[in-house]
Amino acid sequence: MSTAIYESVTNRIVEALKEGVVPWKKPWHTLSSLPVNTITQKPYRGINPFLLSLAPHTDHRWLTFKQLGLRGGTVRKGERASMVVFWKHWEPPADATDEEAEAGRKQHRIPLLRYYLVFNLEQCEAHGFPELYVPPNPTEPERFTAARMIASSMPNPPRQIEGKNAWYRPADDLVQVPPPQAFDRGDDYFATLFHELAHATGHESRLNRPGVTGQVQFGSGEYSKEELVAELTSAFCCAASRLDTSVTESAASYISGWLELIQSDPKAMVIAAAQAQKAADYIQGVTYP
Repeated sequence: MSTAIYESVTNRIVEALKEGVVPWKKPWHTLSSLPVNTITQKPYRGINPFLLSLAPHTDHRWLTFKQLGLRGGTVRKGERASMVVFWKHWEPPADATDEEAEAGRKQHRIPLLRYYLVFNLEQCEAHGFPELYVPPNPTEPERFTAARMIASSMPNPPRQIEGKNAWYRPADDLVQVPPPQAFDRGDDYFATLFHELAHATGHESRLNRPGVTGQVQFGSGEYSKEELVAELTSAFCCAASRLDTSVTESAASYISGWLELIQSDPKAMVIAAAQAQKAADYIQGVTYP
């Protein structure tokens, strides 16, 4: 089942990229919030915010058919559900034999990808839910202040310097980014800074990610995967500070590279998004169960 889910997610992302839509490059400040479950108010994480962003809805609240039914609501005729995925460890049933239980314990060490279907509140006939609150768009200074706080508050940060180019060098744990005035927009400066800080989270003193700590050659598959992790991490951090990255690096060459990577490895997008979520959590100092 996991293979089919990976392929379904990949196909959805590939379809969007071929249409010129990059799910992780959005002006998040034009929406009310990142997607959450209507009942639990828990935010969707990993690949899910990007999958849900592809649906044509502005309400950030989603729920399952069962959750909607328990509240006495119904889905409007003809509406299609959206898929969200989650990781789950296999647990043997109570009547499992010793052999089955042992096999289950071995499988328990390997996370399995599962999915469920959700509907946006805009697709539902529902009662008892509050009206959608759309906060005012943050001003440019407010966005930049929020982004600066995230970047400056990173635990165990790497050394940072200014220079002509943007890069991260693991050997001496050093991030270099051009000064803000070198960018056309402040949003682009912070998106670039978050990208390089994302690479730094892979250092052995932090998340110890193979794409950073291993012997990775420029242009290799591992290099491309690490670049995708950094790209998605930046997207998470930009969303947290409500930056607009919709016009950042949108050239066809970037889309072509992402398509090549994702199509060559159906698991790449889901795994990269999971690693990026951990990296973004690290940068923001968030501990998530």
